[in-house]
Amino acid sequence: MPFQLSPAEEQVRKIAREYVEREIIPLRKTLENGGPSAWWEHCAIQLEKQTALGFHLLLVPKSEGGTGLGFIARSIVIEEITAGFPGMYDPFYRCDFGYYFAKATGGPVGKRLMEGVLKGKLRASPAITESTGGSDMMAMQSTAKKVPGGWVINGRKVFISGGAVDFVMALVKTGDPSDPKTKGTKALSAFIVEKGMEGFRVSRKEDTVAKKEELWELVFDNCFVDDDHLVGGENGVGRGMAPVFMTVGDIGRMTITAHLNGLTLGAYRCASQYARERELFGKPIGSLQAIQFRLAEMAVDLEATRSLAYRAAWLRNQGVRADTEQAVAKYFATQAAQRATMHAVCVHGCYGVLTDYMPQRYFRDAPVRAFAGGTDEAMKNMIGAAVLKDANPDLSSKNMLDAGW
Repeated sequence: MPFQLSPAEEQVRKIAREYVEREIIPLRKTLENGGPSAWWEHCAIQLEKQTALGFHLLLVPKSEGGTGLGFIARSIVIEEITAGFPGMYDPFYRCDFGYYFAKATGGPVGKRLMEGVLKGKLRASPAITESTGGSDMMAMQSTAKKVPGGWVINGRKVFISGGAVDFVMALVKTGDPSDPKTKGTKALSAFIVEKGMEGFRVSRKEDTVAKKEELWELVFDNCFVDDDHLVGGENGVGRGMAPVFMTVGDIGRMTITAHLNGLTLGAYRCASQYARERELFGKPIGSLQAIQFRLAEMAVDLEATRSLAYRAAWLRNQGVRADTEQAVAKYFATQAAQRATMHAVCVHGCYGVLTDYMPQRYFRDAPVRAFAGGTDEAMKNMIGAAVLKDANPDLSSKNMLDAGW
């Protein structure tokens, strides 16, 4: 990968940064202290402004009405918005989910949803995790039973980020994993479930340390969906994992990685600025070696985590699957964000834990994102499996032996 952003990507960063300075930074105190209702009120307002700038069209090819600027440009936008205030990219990010879901669904339902998504009017979210286990897909209890004309879905999904959206893609069991005919992942199918459908409701909201209205429990109580809502049509039975994994990787995991990098960026910016302005013993605290060491570690982490994230994004821009690279980037970004946000708090001292200052916001947000898009353990499992399968030659034992290690 060439280590240089294209002129279009540089322009996207400039547009995103100007947007943040104009729209997000003035809202910081309101978003911090206004509670969940203020959060969603401003998300609705920012959705119009973000879609007006075309942020929701970055992954959509020009042939389909988008800008086609790709994954690196999208990562940059999320990074800049998160540095302004964590999570305020959520409005257009949900449109990205909607695009993938509508495209995977196809047919009249997919076409109808796509029209709303491209206009920035419809938002979506995946509904996968259950209380029986997040990483263990086979442990899920939600089911869909075939009935004349459609399917009846029953079950619950938990920790669904942005669950109160226009539609979700729910992964449920349509078969028995122990049955040879529907063995393993062949037992899983995906369905589009729309807001307002009878038997579908958004239930309990979880209260996280981030103090935002974002994690929900979704309930499916004899929720009927017609056959058109089966992702992939009649051939979609038992094939739910493919669209789900594609979406989790390209939208979910890469978004969380960019968000974590935005936390690192925001923490780095506010810590370095504070170090220049705050005086101790008659000189800026940035002149102290201890503070410089913290800033240096933050700078290194920011460079490294961006490089990993942009490489994975670049591969996707080339049409190459990059699941291992996405896992590497997400794992490192999680560690880097937690280190950097702690450094920012420490550089600020007692001011770092006051709600009038940003370090505590970045610091509280970092652990919330650590589990989204896959835990550290799940990422390391993916990376380890890739090493053993020689999916990543640079890390394979064979190449190490050939090199005389």
